[in-house]
Amino acid sequence: MQHGQKLSILGILIFLGIIQTGCGALSRVPLAPSVSNDTDNKAAVSISSVTNRKGTTNGTSISITTHPVSPYPSLGLGMSGPEVLALNERLAELGYLPVAVNAATQPAITLSNLDSPPKVSFAWRYGAVPSELTSEWSEDTYTEMTRGAVIAVEHVNGLPIDGMVGEAVWKAILGQDAVQNPNPYTYVLVTKNPAPEELRVWQAGKWVYQSIANTGVAGAPSTNGTFAIYERLASQTMTGTNPDGTKYIDPGVPYINYYDGGQAIHGFPRASYGFPQSVGCVELPISNAKVVWSLVNYGTLVTVEGDYVPPTSTQTNTQASTEGTTTSKSTSDSSTASGKGSSSESKSTPTGQKTGNTTGKNPTGNSSSLTSNTTGNSGGNTTSAVGGNTTDKTGGNTTQQGTNSTQNTSSKTEPTPTNDTN
Repeated sequence: MQHGQKLSILGILIFLGIIQTGCGALSRVPLAPSVSNDTDNKAAVSISSVTNRKGTTNGTSISITTHPVSPYPSLGLGMSGPEVLALNERLAELGYLPVAVNAATQPAITLSNLDSPPKVSFAWRYGAVPSELTSEWSEDTYTEMTRGAVIAVEHVNGLPIDGMVGEAVWKAILGQDAVQNPNPYTYVLVTKNPAPEELRVWQAGKWVYQSIANTGVAGAPSTNGTFAIYERLASQTMTGTNPDGTKYIDPGVPYINYYDGGQAIHGFPRASYGFPQSVGCVELPISNAKVVWSLVNYGTLVTVEGDYVPPTSTQTNTQASTEGTTTSKSTSDSSTASGKGSSSESKSTPTGQKTGNTTGKNPTGNSSSLTSNTTGNSGGNTTSAVGGNTTDKTGGNTTQQGTNSTQNTSSKTEPTPTNDTN
């Protein structure tokens, strides 16, 4: 066979092989995809290799899939603008904020005017509001107050809780069957200074409950700032690492309200209270934690402020009760609460996830070196008991202050995750 004939046959065989397997080398430059002017759709492009029958790659395939773009704006902490104003107007109408729209008729917030909502003014729903709470309000900014209201909406409507506004939240609050906030507006203030450390609950314009508390030790302090409760558990085993590197496992920690990552308000048994003992959490006597559990809810704002200063020797004879105090005192005299401790320090941005090491465990034991300064013993001059004309069981000179509180102290049981590490 002549040399030229051999080349011709070889060329034919190569051509037939290309037809059978597909020529990747000839198809590497794809046609430009068409672009749609439809703003209601977005394109997702995926690129994958083309494999021939022999298992070798000899080309590239490009597929384009379109998905509808939601007309509802996505909003989150720190954002500002007309859409946030529209959000706050609607949240105020539904009672999820401590402010109300100051107008004879409520503005009509709809999908079509989210970027240009009606001009309105707002007014506080209560006569006197703690300064720590008023500082969290901005009508066109997504502050922690707005985030707390969104978390409450998510919980009431059975939505995943992340404190972010997307299509599901917009539909929940814009619909004709939008659910009004079923709970009274509630706020929690935790003060580290002056001693003893305390937690107070403000609800619908009144300070309604007060309890002695413990915050985090110097190596794991409770973060100062204002945060929204995003998770509640009736009981949980808390595990983690103490500041000295040792591990802890605390089973059955009750009445847990997570507000900042792994930091929570919860009950924990101690010999005394009123000074830093935890690894970041706000600890309460268990009976007091049960009352607080019944007062707060998803989205309740918690402010932690101040820096603990041990009491002086002249203060050590004044003991604070471990019993909580229920009161119907009006916020017209709330200046003492809002003035305690220093102003809030830099505010962190919670992610809505339980992260970090949380416990009620004392990394230094019972802090015997601090017992001379302890202000949380159950004896001494106490005021208290929770609601009704109850009998105070603490020793010493007891003053009864029954107020026939109508607060519901039954605890709501939430599902408890298993093997949860905080």
